[in-house]
Amino acid sequence: MKELRDAALKLSLALPNGAANTLTNPAIDTGQSSGGNAALCGTDGMTEYLITVPALNTTQLPDAKTMKYDVVWADNAALTTNAVTYIAAALTQTGAGGAGAAGATFRCRLPSTAKRYVGLKATGSASGDATAAAATLEALL
Repeated sequence: MKELRDAALKLSLALPNGAANTLTNPAIDTGQSSGGNAALCGTDGMTEYLITVPALNTTQLPDAKTMKYDVVWADNAALTTNAVTYIAAALTQTGAGGAGAAGATFRCRLPSTAKRYVGLKATGSASGDATAAAATLEALL
């Protein structure tokens, strides 16, 4: 099966500085209505979401520090109204061996009960400035 990718359904998320978190804003609009009507993308069980996180060096992710990525959804594009963490720590990078952490990917699908907007949250544990790096979330149609 061939994947279709739409540039409008790909978000970039600048990573946080230190013990902080960042959210994709705006999030991907799935088109899901509160009444459970058919979605444009994402909550039909057919759309796959791909998270891609970059390799981080030791300045961005020192030894024993972590960067965690959660899949979240909410009723608004800013992911602040009735926000829910759907998959906590879908990916976790841990700095080790004086080398930072390798890049990684994660795929998931959303259930029909998902809220209209889906996004990505990155949370750093402490120290390290990863603001020069970015993770992405995209819908694969």
